[in-house]
Amino acid sequence: MNRMSKRKLQSTEIETSSSQKIAKQIDYFSEFWDQTIDEIGSSQLSDLKARTKSSRKTDLPGLGASSIYKGIQDFTSFSDSSDLSNLGWNDGILQNMTSLLEETEVDEKNEDQIEAERQTILKLTAEYRDLLAISNDQDGYRSIYCAHIIQHLIRNKNLIIGNKRKLEIASVKEGGADEETIESCRDSGFVRPVVLILCPFKKDAYDIINRIRKIVNGNEEAGEVWNKNRFEEEYSGSTELPTTRADFPEDHKELLLGNNDDAFRIGIALSKKVLKLYEKFEKADILVCSPLGLRMILNGDDGNEAHLISSINLTIVDRTDIMIQQNWENVQLIFSHLHSLPSKIDVDISRVRKLYLDGHSKFYSQLLMFSRYSHEIFTSLMLQNSHNHRGLIVSRPKKAGTLNDIEVPLCQELHKFEVKDPNETSDLRFKYFVDKIMPSMIPRTVIVIPSYFDFVRVRNHLKKAEESFVMCHEYASRSKVDRAREMFYHERKSYLVVTERWYFFNRRQLTGVHRVVFYQLPSHPLFYSEFINMSQADTTQRFLSVLLLCKYDRMRLENTFGTEMAAAVMANKQAVQAIVSQ
Repeated sequence: MNRMSKRKLQSTEIETSSSQKIAKQIDYFSEFWDQTIDEIGSSQLSDLKARTKSSRKTDLPGLGASSIYKGIQDFTSFSDSSDLSNLGWNDGILQNMTSLLEETEVDEKNEDQIEAERQTILKLTAEYRDLLAISNDQDGYRSIYCAHIIQHLIRNKNLIIGNKRKLEIASVKEGGADEETIESCRDSGFVRPVVLILCPFKKDAYDIINRIRKIVNGNEEAGEVWNKNRFEEEYSGSTELPTTRADFPEDHKELLLGNNDDAFRIGIALSKKVLKLYEKFEKADILVCSPLGLRMILNGDDGNEAHLISSINLTIVDRTDIMIQQNWENVQLIFSHLHSLPSKIDVDISRVRKLYLDGHSKFYSQLLMFSRYSHEIFTSLMLQNSHNHRGLIVSRPKKAGTLNDIEVPLCQELHKFEVKDPNETSDLRFKYFVDKIMPSMIPRTVIVIPSYFDFVRVRNHLKKAEESFVMCHEYASRSKVDRAREMFYHERKSYLVVTERWYFFNRRQLTGVHRVVFYQLPSHPLFYSEFINMSQADTTQRFLSVLLLCKYDRMRLENTFGTEMAAAVMANKQAVQAIVSQ
């Protein structure tokens, strides 16, 4: 086992003289709000094709290969300086964030990379740029964005308080406040909530909110937290695994620990050093929700309150790779409601920023997304919803792949089908499977299908063709799944069709597997090798896995096969490729 060392952003880095601070600090908060966007700028930020065409590739410290999509202004050269004094942040926030980062233990082998990654994420976040970061450093990036949220809220509240005082002084003068003064004091949105954090489980919200508390209060004793006992009772969970799960992969053990409730929402208000948990949403500054929990009040059983996310300044999507295993439609629906004009307005309209009234709020909103691995759906969501005038960075670091985890002699048969229109991918994949793969399938074949939509399509075809098969999917009861596995093992049924989401949440070993067909590469990079390692075929010959892929599967291919091998596979002109390994 490698010796673990604590890696930290040194607190001495923020101890600079006042003159140095004045010289180096840039007021990113004011820069963010003061940018003027005319019709040309609005059109430029909304033109996805043009922004994609003009994007440029670069290597960012810690994040690796990245694509930069410029906003109104060009992205300036990136500095990897570790000096935190030029962020323009409150010293207390920096100190508390640094203390949080010091608590994190990281593998000594990766400490330089993680340090560089943290510096880059901190700089991009503080500059109000949109970011899709591929990272395993959850403790690091969470501490950074929590500090950024508190810094943003403090600046926002100070601005509102200052403008209120300015208007009060002006109002007692003869004739009251003039129009110029009133216009200069526009500082609010249609509603109070300005920060939205989406995360998959209550245990994630528990960790995030505790980090926010530590950023605000610094330690356990300082400051006041409303409803702390209720929060502990409802959001904390078990920290010990059942002994029956001891041999599960590490990432699945983490999934099983803590409170895995995926239907929640909690409002948080910040008042001086008081953190008010369970605040009503209309009085909250921060909304921490699961996609399902928030959807239920946007157009679900619990209400139609889409106006509550009309004025969000900061949107954080944390652990996106877990959300894709839940219900991605919930995430898409939330983004369709973000920044929409509310049907009712209950605020002083003279204090609402003109950018909201003009429908330009999406240009003044930062979007941060974090995932352990790349996925075409994550990139698509970012590109479609990132209109930030400060620009967007999408990291796509080089991957080593997971093929080294394969433990059996293997022949990988890769079938590449041609696709010209991405909208036809699903139809062409299905046609290729029916025409080219099914005729050669043997008994005891497992068919792995990541998408539930594709699963239903294949299931219906197998039923219509009267094929001998059983299924393991997320909507089947435990008893049905057990019976299906038993029938497959005893060869009373020839094929077992498995969805990725069922396997993700259960991670159960399948027995009797003589061949695996991957209808599409799983989203989770580890699953390809895990399904292959279930092989119980005759060990005197290589196990055969069959994979269907097209050019739009490139990200998944890089995650699993590694960046270099994926490039070689894609460059190969042959429709069918074979990769043989011992």
